[in-house]
Amino acid sequence: MPGRMKIFNRLFCLLILPGIILLLTNCTKDDSEKPGKEELIVDLTESIDSDSLEADVKWLQAMGTRFALAENHKTVADAIKKRFLLMGYRNAASDSFLIRKTYRNVAYEQWQYNVYAFIRGVEYPDSLCIVGGHYDNAVIAGDPFAVVPGANDNASGTAAVLEIARVMKKMNFRPKSTIVFIAFGAEELGLWGSHDFAADPEGFSGKIRFMLNNDMIACEPDEDSASWYVNIIDYENSHSLRAEAEIICSRFTSLAFRNDNTYNKQSDSYPFFTNGYKALFFFSDVVDPNIHTLNDVAANCNFEYCREIVKLSCALLVDKN
Repeated sequence: MPGRMKIFNRLFCLLILPGIILLLTNCTKDDSEKPGKEELIVDLTESIDSDSLEADVKWLQAMGTRFALAENHKTVADAIKKRFLLMGYRNAASDSFLIRKTYRNVAYEQWQYNVYAFIRGVEYPDSLCIVGGHYDNAVIAGDPFAVVPGANDNASGTAAVLEIARVMKKMNFRPKSTIVFIAFGAEELGLWGSHDFAADPEGFSGKIRFMLNNDMIACEPDEDSASWYVNIIDYENSHSLRAEAEIICSRFTSLAFRNDNTYNKQSDSYPFFTNGYKALFFFSDVVDPNIHTLNDVAANCNFEYCREIVKLSCALLVDKN
């Protein structure tokens, strides 16, 4: 079974060794040839497309269920991996982890999957900036093995990861540090995927600069963008990163912001904090009445609002690179 050292060795070969070659051959552009950072942020964020986000959410919703214990959970992970590959990320891969979970009085022991792709950093290839969101879903009532649309929770967050990856690939963005795009598995069962990734002491310890989490970012019933807020959730070690995100939010999105940390332990950013890494959690400011129900469908999402939050994640990644 895949181990943490395997994924680390893969990243080392794909990230660090090419970086050494690049430096030795002096193939990087001179700084004078690069566009200004603000211009670059505008170019990238304006390429974020609400129709693309909606299409990805509907694509995920059409899978029927993305419940982690359902028989199709590997098929879902493989489909997300293929999405990265089709964008041109030849390094796209899945990383397995074992869960043991009792659900409705049935004990499960099952391999689950995080799906990732990355853009290698040109200056600090072994320094990682992570943007992620979970792809699994659940319902409180009903049969999650059969149907769970999970549009806002959390096809919207997965769509954010895919859209940022799409735009950065299209624009040939060359970050200083490596940017890793991750769709986490089994979040709804206890943050299993993010715990597995963040807790690895051999492969990633000390190499993660920060993590940006997108979870439930498409709930906004008001069509008037003047009233839109994003909740920027932070942790004890990431107050300064939140302050930077607030500045980015004001400059490059139409959103106002709040900071309510009520739910900061309930999504994939939390395991990164508990392992000592800075993390932020972008979250709709409006409580979604459809969470974990069959009404969590794309028709109840606001993709123009979602686009603004995705712009925030993208702009912060660029600003820090």
